[in-house]
Formats: sequence, structure tokens, C-alpha cells
Amino acid sequence: MAVAFLLVAIACALYGASAARELVASGLDVPGSESDRAARKLATRLGVGSPDIVAVLHAESGDVRDPEYAGFVVEGLEPLFADEGVLGVTSFFDTGLEQLVSHDGSRTLVLVFLAGSQAERVATFTRLEPALRESFPGVELGGPIPASVLAQRIAERDVTQAELVALPFALALTLWFFRGLVAALLPIAIGAFALAFSTALTRLIAQFMEVSIFSLSISAFLGLGLSIDYSLLVVQRFREELPRYPRVVEAVAATMLTAGRAVRVSGVTVLVSILVLLLVPVPLVRGLALGGILAVPSALIGALVLLPALLAWIGPGVNRFAVGRAPGREGPSRLWAGLAELSMRRPWLTVAASVLLLALITLPALRMQAVLPDARTFPPDSEVRRVEERISNPAEFDPSGASTLQIAVVTEGLVLAPEGLRALQAWLAALARVPGVQEVRTPLRGLDPERGRESADIAGKMELDRTVHDDLALVNVQAAHGWRTPEAANTVNAVRRVEHPGLEVEVGGPTALLVDVRSTLSRYGALVAVLVIVWNVAVLFLAFRSVLVPIKAALVNLLSLAASYGVLVLVFQDGHLAGLLDFEPPGGIEATIPVVMAAIVFGLSMDYEVFLLARIQEEFARDGDVRRSIREGVAWSGRVITSAALILLVVIGAFAAGELVFVKEIGVGMAAALVLDVTLVRALLVPAAMKLLGRSAWWAPQALGGRPSSAADRGAGPP
Repeated sequence: MAVAFLLVAIACALYGASAARELVASGLDVPGSESDRAARKLATRLGVGSPDIVAVLHAESGDVRDPEYAGFVVEGLEPLFADEGVLGVTSFFDTGLEQLVSHDGSRTLVLVFLAGSQAERVATFTRLEPALRESFPGVELGGPIPASVLAQRIAERDVTQAELVALPFALALTLWFFRGLVAALLPIAIGAFALAFSTALTRLIAQFMEVSIFSLSISAFLGLGLSIDYSLLVVQRFREELPRYPRVVEAVAATMLTAGRAVRVSGVTVLVSILVLLLVPVPLVRGLALGGILAVPSALIGALVLLPALLAWIGPGVNRFAVGRAPGREGPSRLWAGLAELSMRRPWLTVAASVLLLALITLPALRMQAVLPDARTFPPDSEVRRVEERISNPAEFDPSGASTLQIAVVTEGLVLAPEGLRALQAWLAALARVPGVQEVRTPLRGLDPERGRESADIAGKMELDRTVHDDLALVNVQAAHGWRTPEAANTVNAVRRVEHPGLEVEVGGPTALLVDVRSTLSRYGALVAVLVIVWNVAVLFLAFRSVLVPIKAALVNLLSLAASYGVLVLVFQDGHLAGLLDFEPPGGIEATIPVVMAAIVFGLSMDYEVFLLARIQEEFARDGDVRRSIREGVAWSGRVITSAALILLVVIGAFAAGELVFVKEIGVGMAAALVLDVTLVRALLVPAAMKLLGRSAWWAPQALGGRPSSAADRGAGPP
């Protein structure tokens, strides 16, 4: 079996090596939302939408409007018009739009619209890029598709570098924990298998659907971290059981009945937590969930199938090549036993102090601001970021585009018919009076309802041809505030509330998208939180046959999660540690992060809760002594939990050290939750809470399969 798994791991590693190139850096939208419907309607019927490529051309001398330079540009753009993957090209030279020319006349924007799926558009860009750079020396390429390609390259590089850093450090930690080379190598081998397996699965699924590039990072650090954590617990328990049984296979069986059970329960709790994210109708969130969903089974297969086979094969050899003191002699940790005793001495005081400290850390989360990712996600010297910063700079270009609301208006009849124009113009007049609306741009405002199109001048007729089609009209509303500000969001909501009798109005644009994403995540965030808690409580009840233990676990983990939100705000919204972590503060927390963290962090917190509770319950079943079972359970599992958390922190830290701010946010949030969970929560809060619960901690109604919480259970092993 070991040889078969080795061959599978090698095949998966080879197949998954180029997984990043199959993934996409998109998905932050809400299919079916008002902004999405407006965008699709305008793109389908008017050909209006966001460009896939934004090329910034630079005239080294003179003005880009000069006829000589215009001829140079038109000639250079010919390969684009000939490419079947190009839907259209918009430039100053075919529209005369001054917004496409910089204020000093030295630069101009060329907007390229591509056909096909995300993968097809990426392929088209890859094909066109050499021709563009050859035709226009010094051209800067930005926009969604170049950003996606850059994200692919950065993610692929970050994952490779993180693996190269994480695995050696993880080996050093397992070596420190086990004091034996063979035992230390086993979790690393399982981690490498899980990493290769989950990455290969990610690439395979990407052949049938669009998968977010960020799912690769989630899959990699969860798969690697969890598999090493689970293996650590299994190997440590196997070394405990080995001297107690005459045959190796019996020691393996005893290990899987204890540590294996804890791993199964832990894996299920993490998996069901992440599965809930599939309910959120935001493709990016579902892509991240997919990464976690692939990682957990990969870790479980490694820890519960491959590792027992390796242990049965190696047997006593697991203790070979000792480093320092003889391996296999570890007993309960005196440090953790002392901490448990300390917390149980005055349990009410310990619980109150711990909750108060976690609440103080949580306070900054009350002012959390959700933002959409922009070019600051990328390194400062990247070309994609330079393009966005250039076109957003009022000193260079008219930056109003990002703050513009694109409104799709459908009339009952033709737009230019007298009835349609009257209804539209009455609505436009009300629209212009909305607070926060700086300008309403449409040639429809000045038309005579009776004469319609004929009452417009030549420029107006050209604009009507671009913005009106039968019963559909595009109305551009310039907001007075930056598109990411709360004031801009208020303007969107106010515009949507304007009465529009006889009209179907749908508001789109970047700010409207942000409003819809926030609203969706807020609405589904509560559902995700409730389902994650309910599912985890149910799993823990089935595992431990206790009513109060799952409820206590849920409350404690909620405190850890809330405190990690507070750390996120301090670091990324307020910018503390920005220099150390090498990022530019985005002014808020990326909108999907809180929902994603709610599932992942809650699941991981349950991970260590299961490790600890399983050992406490096992000790309690021996003699029914509450205090002794808590002390021994914490003493025996504390060192494993600490080591497992340290390894997961190393893995997460290696990925968070990459260049993408999105991954940094997830990494820092998870790291903060882990540190708080392993120190304050598991060392002090949980033992004190268990002491307060006493024997009732393990009570459940007999009708639900519970057992009486008394010494009568003596000798009964864990369920």
C-alpha cells in the first residue's frame, strides 16, 4: 500500500505542478444581483461593459492627438481587429472621447474587449501581449485579464516558495517534538502526499468549472497544515500504545480507536464548517470553499489510511534514529498540568478574566469596513498596479469612471417614443436631485419628447446610437464621492429608491457591485455562522454524547473568532504591522474575508477542542474524577496541541509571507485565532469552564444515547 500511495503522490505532484495556470483571479460578484443584471443587460444589448485589457500608450514627444501619432496607433492596433478572440477596441481615435487622453496629452488609453470564458480570454491576452509590446514600446497593460494572469504567476510562485519554507520548518518542529528522525518524517510525508493530492484535484476540477486562484493557497496551507497536525496526533499516540501491546497491529488498532477517532471527528467538524460556504452565492467564496473541501479529505486520507499502513510496516522502527533523549518516553507535560491546575483553582475568575481579555481584543472589529480588492492587492512595482493607479490619479486622467453608476433603464415602449421620453425625463429630473449625485450624463435629458432623436445635435445623435437600443437606455450618473466610500454606497441606495413609474431601472457600476457584495455577504454571513455553529454542535454531540460540552465549545470558539476579527482590523484596516508584513493598507477588510474566516477558523478551533476533549473524556471514563481528568487530559494533549498549532502557524505564515494581500489577510486572521486559541483558550479558559461544569459536562438524556455522568462509567472507553 505504501508503494501505491508513493506512486499516486508522484503522479499527483506532476499533474498538479501547473495547477495555477488553470485557475482564475475573478469571481467577486453576485450573479443575479441588480448590479450583475445591469452589467449583463448593457453588455449584451449595447456592448457596454468593463474592458478586459486597459493599455496605456505613451507618446514620447508631442500630443497623442497629433495625426502622425494617431496613424501609428491605428496601424499598431490592426492585429487586435484581426484576432477572433477580440470583441472590440475602444480608443480616442475612433470615439473622440477626451476621457481616454491624459490631461497633459502625453498618454492615451486603449480599451480592449475580449470574447469567451475567463480561460479563453486569458489565452487571447497571452496571444496578443507580444504583439502589443512589439507595436507599442513602453506600453503598460492593466485591467481584469492582465490582473488575472499576474495573480496566477504570483500565486504559483508564492505556493512554491511557501512549500519550500514550510516543509523544512515543519520537519524541525516534528523533530523537536518526537526527538526521533523516523517519527518526525512521517507527518512530513503525509503532508507532502496531502498537498500533492489536493493540488491535483484542484487542477482536475478546474477543467470543468472556473476555480479561483486563491483556492490553491487555501487548499495548500490547509491540506499541508491539517495533515501534519493529524499525523502528529496519530504518531504520538502510536508511540504510547506500542509498549502496551505484543503485536504492532494491535497498537495500530488501539491508536485508531483513540487518536484516529479524534482525527475523524476533527476532520468532519472542519469539513462541515467549510461546506456551509457553498451556500454563499459569491463565486469567489465558493472557490475558496472548494479549496478547503479538497484539502480536508486529502488530509484525512493521509492520516487515516496511509499513515496506519506505514506505522504497521515500520512498527518499533518508529523510534529509530533518536535525537537527544530517547524517543517514545514522553509523559504528560508538567507545564500544561500546572496551567490546568492554576485555571481550576479559581475557575470563575479565570473564565471572567479570559472572556474580558478576548472581548478587549475584539473591540476593533466593531468598526470593520468591507472593501473590494483593488490594485493594492498586487506588489507596488507591478505593471497592473501602475496602470490602475495612473488612471485613478486625477492629476493624469479623469478618474470619474470608477465612481460612475451605470444604470440600465427599460421603458414600456421605445425609449425615443414620446411616452418613453416623458417617463425617462421625469425620472432623470428626480435623479439629479439625489444627494451625492454630481452629474447625470445622458443625451436624453435635452430631447424634445415629440421630436425624439431629431431634436438632438450631431454629437447627441452619436451618443444616442451608443447608449440607446429600442426599449433600453444607458444613463451614467457621476457620484460626488470616491467609489469605495460609505458616502458613495449611500448614493447608490438613494438612487435605487427614486420612484420610476413606467420604467424598469437597474443600477450597476463598481460602487453598486460593492453594495450588492456587502449586502449578500451580510445576509448570508449570519446564515453561515448559525449553520456552522449548529452543525459543529451536532457533530460534537454525536462524538461525545454530551449536551453542555458542544455548547461550551461553540461559545469559546466564537470568542476566538471574534478576537481574530479585531486583530484583522488592527493590522489591515488600521495599517499596524504594514511595514513588517510588506503591504499597503487597503483601508478596510476585503469583503469576503469575514465570512470565509467564520467557517475556516471555527472549524480549526474545533480541531484543537476535539483533541483536548477526547483525552479529557478518556481520562474521566477511568474513574469519574473531574479535576484529575481535566488535569491529565490537558497535560497529555497540551504538548500535542501546542506542537500542532506551531506547525500550522509555520505553514500559514509561509503562505501569508507571499505577495497577495488577500492571502495575507486570511493568513494573519487564522494565525491570530490559533495563537489565542492555543494559549488563552485551551490553556486557561477551557479547563476552568470544564471545572465549573463538573460531572454535568458529560451528561445527555438517555433517550439521546447519553450516559450518566458518574463514576459508574468507570472503565468505559470513549464512545
